[in-house]
Formats: sequence, structure tokens, C-alpha cells
Amino acid sequence: MPDLYGAIDLGGTNVRAVIAGLDGKISGDDRRPSHASDGLDATIETLLASLAQACSAAGVEASALGGLGVATPGWVDTERGIVPAAPQLVGWRDVPLVEMLQERLGLAVRLENDANAAALGENVFGAGRGTRHMLYITVSTGVGAGIIADGRLYGGAKGSAGEIGHTIVDPSGPPCGCGKRGCLESLSSGTAIARRAVEAVDRGDSAVLAAIREREGHLAARLVADAARQGDAASIAIYEEAGFFLGIALANAVNLLSPEAIVLGGGVMQAKDLFLPRAEETMRDRALDEPLKHMRLAEAELGDRAGVMGMIARVGQPAG
Repeated sequence: MPDLYGAIDLGGTNVRAVIAGLDGKISGDDRRPSHASDGLDATIETLLASLAQACSAAGVEASALGGLGVATPGWVDTERGIVPAAPQLVGWRDVPLVEMLQERLGLAVRLENDANAAALGENVFGAGRGTRHMLYITVSTGVGAGIIADGRLYGGAKGSAGEIGHTIVDPSGPPCGCGKRGCLESLSSGTAIARRAVEAVDRGDSAVLAAIREREGHLAARLVADAARQGDAASIAIYEEAGFFLGIALANAVNLLSPEAIVLGGGVMQAKDLFLPRAEETMRDRALDEPLKHMRLAEAELGDRAGVMGMIARVGQPAG
């Protein structure tokens, strides 16, 4: 039997723990609410309980694992094993997560940003298999990315590389949650799509969206997608615009990184028919021909397993 490793993907809503080998076969799996709103201690206990249940399902003691990998949202200091801040995790500031877990479990622990973990998962086990230079982009509530360079995660000087959601694609664009203006995240994320829909309703541009907001009490990207598929012109235009700005970012990424593959994942990809054709058209129109010749655009294959499988690969790698 191959060595088994543990992996945890911790989010603001759920935590998932798996036990798996480097062959990608999952032996134990557990998912539960993360209780992130209850504070640091409660979240740590939930994380450990999820790992214990996954170990039980796999029939292995945690102490027998070859190591544990943990993915968390936000920026992480991988060198020091610290989570400086994670807005989705209440009370998390300068948390020495690696040290805390190593003391509790007696295991070697590695820490990574969740987008980077998903990038590694897709590179090793998913749509990016066989590539050594790959960019993974997740388009969801926000927009994030992970870079694979020469077969390894690239984090930059302090592990914060890959913030494609905060690259500027429209200098005169709307304010972003980061405090800047014209970021990709403010134009192509699920949050941006919902905001544009609210603006359309407030202008009186869409009776369909107005009716949906009246019925549901809010507007979300998936509801805007429903309206677009009903033929609502305002909703179609919102997704087209999101696709255009994503295409600008893709073209910039192609020219800057010359990846073999760009893999797209995240919840907004459920509406790929509404925005991806425009994104790809824009990318191919704006990017240089030479790097485009050697690049393919692919849809992520692993879904919500990408993060945990990336951490299995990460913890199984030689240190460095």
C-alpha cells in the first residue's frame, strides 16, 4: 500500500479532510461545517475532528500518516507556517497554524493558500496533468489563481504571487473590495455579476431580474445566469462583459507567463456557456500569437477535490 497522507481544505463555510496516497486514491473523506464564525479555537477543534473522522474511515491513525497539508483562504506565510489574516475565518490573525497542528498531532505539517493548493491538485491529478507550466484561475465569489512554474508552485518573494483577481483590467473600472479600482475581481467575479444585476434593476433595465429579486429577496450570479438563459438582454450583457474582462486578464497572463495550459475553475464556471466564449475570443484577439500556439484553455476537472488533492501532492513533495 502506498504511503498515506492527510489533507485539509479549510474554508469559511466548510472544512474537508481526506486521507490519500500520491496515486490520488482517497481512502478516507470527511466534510462538515467549519464553524469559522465561532472563532479560532472552535475552528481548530472542528478541523481536528474532521481529520480524525477521515483517518477512522481510512483505518489509519493520524500518527501513521506521512504528513499533513492544510489549505486556507487568504494570504499565508508558507515559510513561517503562519496565517497572517483570513477574512473568512473569524479571529484569525497571525495564527501559527503549522506549529499548533504539529504540537497537537506530532506530524509534519505544510501550509498553503487554497488557490495554490487547487492549482497543484489540477496540475498533478486533473486538467493540467503532464504540464510543467500552468496557471489555475478560480472564478467564484472572488477571483484567485495559482501558478505552476517548472513543475512547482510559484509563490513569489513572500508567497503572495497569483493574485490575478487584483490585476487591473479597466483603469476606470469600479472600486474593488481590496481598496483599489478596476481589478478583475470587481468586474468578473460572482460578486461583481450580482452587483451589476442589482444596478440593472435599479436603473429599470430588466423586469426579469426585478422579478427574481422580488421572489428570492436578493440577486446572485446563478440567478443572473438563469435570467440570461431565459433570454434577458441585461443579464446576457452582464455575463458578456464579465467574459470580456476575464479575456483581457487571460491575454495578459498568456503574454506574461507563456503557460502550457490555463485551467479555469470555480463556481461561476457553472455558467461557462454565458461568458467563456467571449473570454476566449478576447484572449485570442489580445494575446501574442507565439505563446498562444503552445497554450490550451481547459476546464478544471477535480471540482471541490482540487484543494485537498493539491495538499496531498504538496505534503508528498520533497521539502522546498
